Amino acid sequence: MRLATNQSPKTRNTNVLSVMFLVSLSFSMTFAVSAQSAQLGLADLVIALRSKKATLPERNKLLTEAVRQRGITFALTSDIEKELVTTGADPELITAIRTKSPTPKVVEPPKPVATPVPTPTPPDFSFYQKRADESAGKGDFTAALTDYNKAAEMKSTEPSVFLGRGKTHFGMKSYELSISDFDRSIELNPKASMPYFNRAAAYEKLGNSEKAMADYKAAADLDPSNEAAKTNLARLQAAAEKARLDAIAAKRPEFVTMGNLTSANAVRMVSPTYSTIAQRSNIEGRVTVEVEVDDKGNVVSAKAVEGHQMLRAAAEDAALKSKFKPATYDNQPMKGKGSITYNFTLRPNR
Repeated sequence: MRLATNQSPKTRNTNVLSVMFLVSLSFSMTFAVSAQSAQLGLADLVIALRSKKATLPERNKLLTEAVRQRGITFALTSDIEKELVTTGADPELITAIRTKSPTPKVVEPPKPVATPVPTPTPPDFSFYQKRADESAGKGDFTAALTDYNKAAEMKSTEPSVFLGRGKTHFGMKSYELSISDFDRSIELNPKASMPYFNRAAAYEKLGNSEKAMADYKAAADLDPSNEAAKTNLARLQAAAEKARLDAIAAKRPEFVTMGNLTSANAVRMVSPTYSTIAQRSNIEGRVTVEVEVDDKGNVVSAKAVEGHQMLRAAAEDAALKSKFKPATYDNQPMKGKGSITYNFTLRPNR
């Protein structure tokens, strides 16, 4: 509320004194704590700033002076400063409050008491071997190999470590390294079946069937219940026999040359019929017949290649009715080719 400008100086002085009296009276009412403490509280300042008994600049001036003289009971924070400015506090009043603001006490937190941490027991051989077995079972061969190496360093006389590491190398397709570990496991425990079985599998991967068969047999001999070893041994033996027979078959000729066939080779030697017309025509002489014999000794084809034409048909017919011992190759019956010579003569003693 502004004062009218037409008031006399005496009247204006009276009004100012009245306002100061009212403000002082308000302070005496709102600052009830002054009887106990001369300092001003936050509530005192807010109430005085909101008072209508004087203009806002006059209230700020009076409060600034009061703060400088009496001090305050609170610490100025950003939130309190914001509230005071919103209520009407001017910069001079804020500066006075900041100057009189007590330094907040820093409460140091209690120092934590260190709890002694027990020293863990270092991992031993069993720890690394167990963890390696678990990693290998999950297919994590890299982790398994790391732990098997540590276990082998701790106990180099334990065959199961080298068996496990060998299987890990096998899983990583390092077959030469796996064989080396299986060798060590067998050296430490030659009566165990599984190192032989696993080494056989590694040899088989490298294409060494002979060593694989030897190890499968050793595994089956040491453990008769090892059906897998027996099955694999039988499989490789069958494959080896087939390969042997295939090699023989590749070298085996289609026909074996039997040479000149006589009664000594024959199971049944049939003599040719000497036709009457040939005898009357005084035709005689030798006839050579080339024959093919099957693997049972039967003549399956006959072809006269030498001799008189009138004698050839009889010679061929006799050859087809004959039977010989079958030709053989590597002790196996085979087809053969040979020849039979028939002598046609009108004089039996000739």
